[in-house]
Amino acid sequence: MAHLQLDSVSLRYEGGAPVLGNLSLDIRADEFVVVVGRSGCGKTSLLNLAAGFLAPSSGQVLVDGRPVTGPGADRAVVFQNDALFPWLSTAENVAFAARLAGIAPAERRAQADRYLDIVGLAGLGDRPIWQLSGGQRQRVGLARALAAEPRFLLMDEPLGALDAMTREAMQDLLLEAWNRTRTGTLLITHGVEEALYLATRVIVMAPQPGRIVRRLEVDFGRRRLAGESARSIKASPSFVAAREDLLDSIFEREAA
Repeated sequence: MAHLQLDSVSLRYEGGAPVLGNLSLDIRADEFVVVVGRSGCGKTSLLNLAAGFLAPSSGQVLVDGRPVTGPGADRAVVFQNDALFPWLSTAENVAFAARLAGIAPAERRAQADRYLDIVGLAGLGDRPIWQLSGGQRQRVGLARALAAEPRFLLMDEPLGALDAMTREAMQDLLLEAWNRTRTGTLLITHGVEEALYLATRVIVMAPQPGRIVRRLEVDFGRRRLAGESARSIKASPSFVAAREDLLDSIFEREAA
């Protein structure tokens, strides 16, 4: 089983205070790990280390026991900004990695259509990117990442710029896409409810320096995939209690 590991990593920019301190995190295939924490706790830095965009000051990042020395095809990244190519069609954006790999046009179009179906955009392959809504563009970005068939999907606030209704729809889409592909996933978010709803495991970080202060196993996403409605899950006593408990962990409320 594929295994992404941050082993006792620390990160310090030259002349600055430590950003991350002696942090360890394992992510395996089939897991949906969500990281939450206050601004400045190093969530995005953690993802950038996992992606290979940054090198740790100490410790190491490994995929299947091999050191990560930079970005690689085994890890796909989805950012808050969709970063699509406006001069390409929807399908051409999704098939971009396959095009670089020299895959024949008919095969890469079939692959693009398959992943567009996974993200709920079947039949829109020929549509220009500029004709898509913000939510649809994020779906294309997700389809493009999945089409690269990575071992791990790394997402940095991919839903942060969306309106509330679109964001909820995209949460269900992320769950369905993960369920269909079983790609090991790491998601960064500021949304506590989003973290609980999507994750198999929630990681709580605290700042100065950035470190993990809690790990929480949850099953709300699996309940959604089993057919329970989103509204009933989020209104359930167990979800409400988990939300308040998680907020306590993040903000360290003063005792009454």
